[in-house]
Amino acid sequence: MPDRPPSAEPEPPSFGAGSATEDSVIQAILRDRHRGGPTPSLDVGDDVAVLPSGEAVGADMLIEGVHWDARSSAEDVGYKAVMVNASDLGATGATPRWLTLSLALPDPPPMGWVTGFARGLHAACAALDLRLIGGDTTRSPGPIVVSISMGGPLAHGRAVRRSGGAAGDQLYVTGGLGQAAAGFFGADPSAEALRRPRPPIALGLALAAAPAVHAMMDVSDGLSRDLSRLCAASGLGAEVWPEALPLGRSVPAGPDGLAWATAWGDDYALLVAISPEWGAEAQALAAALGAPLSHIGQLHAGSGLRFRGTDVPQPIFDHFSAPPASPPC
Repeated sequence: MPDRPPSAEPEPPSFGAGSATEDSVIQAILRDRHRGGPTPSLDVGDDVAVLPSGEAVGADMLIEGVHWDARSSAEDVGYKAVMVNASDLGATGATPRWLTLSLALPDPPPMGWVTGFARGLHAACAALDLRLIGGDTTRSPGPIVVSISMGGPLAHGRAVRRSGGAAGDQLYVTGGLGQAAAGFFGADPSAEALRRPRPPIALGLALAAAPAVHAMMDVSDGLSRDLSRLCAASGLGAEVWPEALPLGRSVPAGPDGLAWATAWGDDYALLVAISPEWGAEAQALAAALGAPLSHIGQLHAGSGLRFRGTDVPQPIFDHFSAPPASPPC
């Protein structure tokens, strides 16, 4: 969630019906927040906070009809709920260790669904060596709501922020961009990437040990939006080379494939800004961990995001706009 110093926080804008976005809602909430209590070493503005103790903490939510539909089983939802949270921690350099679960269910509770959800959640926890330590359940008058908070220690005592980029840093991303969109739009009938993401957590932890890694975040809202956030936080601009993007296997070539790969989201890839002299070593490390890094562009002085040779694809999805009912291609 982005934040600004108190002196720079603007009046919340006035929005007409349907014109608010996720970012504008966050800005309105943060404007007058109380700033007492212990000061975290990493505050709102990144996907997790880091407490004075060194513990990283994040939260995420999945809602039936927004984040999943009939293509996802209850087990898929439980698995994905854990992985999307763990992705945020790993991209900051923190090892996921515990989680709490809040679950809102219709009345009567669909116990078959709950049992399947628990199987998926526990399978993901076992894969990451995570412990469920508490939470809450309540009745929902509408869709099922899954909310998870997760925490764990910094693997190397260092949080890698999205605000640490430097002019001249080279931009790298892990592969399979757009594969989740391919599942949503029917180009990948299995929809595996959409239903069961596998974020490269081990790579994030390993890269956090390297001082040459200046900025890092996961790609959950689409590369164009998330890289724009990294640029804004770092006070820089960026150029992306579309021909260098690692597309998912079911992503078509051309403008529509570029939009799936950069403007949809749900990829949970890792976006990294690295000093030029360490790029080859970073790629070797990533290959050894089974999550290859592709060199896709660079940061530069200035502001804004541009794609070489083409327009930047505009976001296809926002939480406060309905998703498209059919593929854009």
